Amino acid sequence: MKLYLITLTISVLALYAYTKRYQRYASVQDGIDPPIDYESDKYKESETWFTGVGRH
Repeated sequence: MKLYLITLTISVLALYAYTKRYQRYASVQDGIDPPIDYESDKYKESETWFTGVGRH
């Protein structure tokens, strides 16, 4: 009977620790990048650089 209680206690503690860790990872919010402004000068300058990179 004593071994049963020890096993049950360890199992409950492990389950509690696992759910706490899972909740911490699940609560992290993903960052959302702003949409690309295709009409900006910064994009147009980098676009010519990227198109030239493939031709070595």
